[in-house]
Amino acid sequence: MYLDSDKHKHDIPKGPAINHRPNGAIQKLGPIRAVVLLAGAVRATALRKATDRFIMDLPVTAQKTVLDCWHEQLDDLAFELGLDRLPARVMIDRSSNTSTDRPNQSRVQIEQDPDEFRGTGGLVSDVAKEYGDDEYLILANAAQLLLTPLPRLVEAMAQKQADVALLCDKDYRPCGLTLIRCGALRGIADVGFVDLNEQALPAIAEKHCVKACCYEQPASMSIRSRTNYLDAIRTYHQRSNTPCQLTGPPNEEDWRPTFGIIEPGAKVDPSAVVHDSVVLAGGQVQANAVLVRAVVGPQGRVGAGESAVDCIAASHNSKTALGRELPWGA
Repeated sequence: MYLDSDKHKHDIPKGPAINHRPNGAIQKLGPIRAVVLLAGAVRATALRKATDRFIMDLPVTAQKTVLDCWHEQLDDLAFELGLDRLPARVMIDRSSNTSTDRPNQSRVQIEQDPDEFRGTGGLVSDVAKEYGDDEYLILANAAQLLLTPLPRLVEAMAQKQADVALLCDKDYRPCGLTLIRCGALRGIADVGFVDLNEQALPAIAEKHCVKACCYEQPASMSIRSRTNYLDAIRTYHQRSNTPCQLTGPPNEEDWRPTFGIIEPGAKVDPSAVVHDSVVLAGGQVQANAVLVRAVVGPQGRVGAGESAVDCIAASHNSKTALGRELPWGA
């Protein structure tokens, strides 16, 4: 294991349960120059194939996407750092169908990986060449929703005073958020595939200080599959005061959904029930249909009186997509 072993019970933050305010540990480090959101993938997930949607463009509410949630977190972190804006760079893979030209480009810069076979370690090393040795980057898996405010997580990692501080769960499994000094990345090869966790970090730990920042409670939730996407949205709404858009007739309390998201451009009959489900723009849900933990894609259709349970309705051939997992999974 390449992480240090300074794990003590009193040193493990409680995640969302603790009441923590920044105490200046960040200011003791070199300056944090940018947040790098890693949004690429070696291959498209089943969720991405079925929705034909970049993960960060998936809705969390009827008006807010995963990327919008990151915008909020980044704004809060910039405020804590005393900055007008903290540069954020979203790195997407070359096969992504999302546009890099967006109206909010001033807040987040979306960049396509220059080399599809570079790996996360190689990619981050290439990005770090633009910054000084004692300047820091925050690396984050973009396909997640944070359950703990980003400033609190960065402060906890900064308290480790390490060249590399990884946010981990209580069993030392990385959680997709890393604070890293650019100088620690200089030894990564300029060419070839280099994985960050499996190849780069063990090599970095031989010359630099690498520490874990462990949280007993989950600090974030992944968005890689239908199941954990819907779980993340449910948790988000349970922790938020944001009003949910609920549809369907009145139901018993234990049947009432935590959320029901209908994007503008979707066609959902008022009599349909949307229970902890998402209907993307272009999707159709007809009269008296019932959705339970389902995602209706832009070409999906749930017919009148039909039920879509624990599945993705991805095409107009709805009967093959309802009531069970699709052939390519959830």
